[in-house]
Amino acid sequence: MNMNDEVLNKQSKVSCEIKVFKELFIKQWWEESNELPDIGNASGYWHKRTKEKQTNQFVNQFVINIKEFPKEQSYRKEWKKNFKVVIDNFIKETELITIKEKEILLSNELIESTEKFISKARKFNPNLSFEELGQAMRNLWIVNIIQMLLGRTPKLTSSTYGYSMLYPYTDNFLDSKVISRDDKTKINKNFALKLAGKKTIAKNEYEENLFKLVNNIEEEYNREQYPNVFDSLLCIHSAQIKSLAQQNKAVTPYESDILGISFEKGGTSVLADAYLVNGELTEQQAKFFFGYGVLLQLCDDLQDVQEDLENGSVTMFSMLANTWNFDNVTNKLINFTVDLLESMPMDNMIVIKDLIEKNCIQLILFAIAKNKKLYSKTYIKKVEKYFPYRSRYMSNELKKIKKQFSKVKESYNGVSTEQIIMYALKNDK
Repeated sequence: MNMNDEVLNKQSKVSCEIKVFKELFIKQWWEESNELPDIGNASGYWHKRTKEKQTNQFVNQFVINIKEFPKEQSYRKEWKKNFKVVIDNFIKETELITIKEKEILLSNELIESTEKFISKARKFNPNLSFEELGQAMRNLWIVNIIQMLLGRTPKLTSSTYGYSMLYPYTDNFLDSKVISRDDKTKINKNFALKLAGKKTIAKNEYEENLFKLVNNIEEEYNREQYPNVFDSLLCIHSAQIKSLAQQNKAVTPYESDILGISFEKGGTSVLADAYLVNGELTEQQAKFFFGYGVLLQLCDDLQDVQEDLENGSVTMFSMLANTWNFDNVTNKLINFTVDLLESMPMDNMIVIKDLIEKNCIQLILFAIAKNKKLYSKTYIKKVEKYFPYRSRYMSNELKKIKKQFSKVKESYNGVSTEQIIMYALKNDK
């Protein structure tokens, strides 16, 4: 066994926990009901049409307001006031989120965290695409949710910045079809040594950037004082390497543990987030955050099933796509969502718990609408009443919104569009 194998196979407290959690959640998955539960908020055809009209008007007005950002400082406060009215009216009319949920999502702390992250990320890599930046920010927002669940103020830290930025770098590297499997293996081995604190030298610009991001984590956490932080990073790295088995390879359900790989990759990802937030976790906290990661991974896999089929990536959903409909497995996912959040150990965080549940259910509903052909007609008819919009609108709207925002310039009157949005959302102190 070489040094790299020893690093990845190290039996740490965290790796032992992960083995237990993985088996527990796989067992829970098999035991979940495949009946569709009552997920509330049913609405009829005309109510959905009204929401669609309100959403279209909001998106149009949002884009117009950005383009009309005033040059003169004296007009900006009035512009901001009018922008907030547009946002508040949309939230009130569509009832997609509650006022309390809005206060969480648009809190100054969360906006400032995002603002600082964008600024730091742009300085680190000015060529980062909007999609890559969004990928990193998604993890940052998960971090902010974890901070609130653990009784902390949402903020950007050196370690959570470094880990969030690793997402577009490592995920896109692993997903690349241009880079050979051998090259991926070599770089992954060197990266594992860096994560483990072993002496190693970056061999190219890509590795230099990876190592710099790990240095951000080391700035905040001492390896000897917080071994679980770095062990959790090694565990997600190990899970990502295993996930290479899901790429460009035709496998049968009995040939590879696809479910186990997905659970481990998703679970270790959010578990690492939680360790970076808190340094240490109780067993109950670690178990919940591992499960939360599993849930997010399954939601992503359902959302991306068509892309995975096209790219040859194997997940539980892409394996089912050409053989079975998704009725029962999606019901399992909904029940898994509800049961996991009912078990959340933070009893005083009801609003955040409800927000997470609502967000995950919405992700699942949008995935159903997007992949309508993968469900029976009976199932679609049964579940459509829970859709916030008509299925056709849900499957096409994201493309339309993306197209509208593609027409927005990078800056207006000397201020970047990203800064304009942050300014508009932030509450005056």
